[in-house]
Amino acid sequence: MTRIIELAHALGEEIAKSDEIKNLEAAKDAFEKDSELQAKMSEYEADRMLLGEEFSKNTEDMDQKAIADIKARMEELSAVICANEIYIAFANAQKAMNDLMADVNGEIKFCITGERPSACTHDCSTCGGCSSH
Repeated sequence: MTRIIELAHALGEEIAKSDEIKNLEAAKDAFEKDSELQAKMSEYEADRMLLGEEFSKNTEDMDQKAIADIKARMEELSAVICANEIYIAFANAQKAMNDLMADVNGEIKFCITGERPSACTHDCSTCGGCSSH
């Protein structure tokens, strides 16, 4: 194993011990064990597939009432799912983990390139300066 791979392995072990991973695992476990939430997620996915089937038809063959009904049900399900505390905790835990990985990757990039990653909005009026201009 090269030194770089050894260091990457050590970093991976540290990340695996992080609070972000522990929180994500606990939130994922609760998410997967909530049978009511899982049923709503499955129904939403089934409706999404049905909607896709309708949209894959020729325009004249599409059932506009079915499309409207499916969309309405998906909106209802989405509102219920997104308001569920377990879903919110899981989504927040995933975001925290993604943020940690972005910070780790950003730091590695900085060490390689000397440039700090920025959250560029591509709207220069919000900017304090960047290296792209």
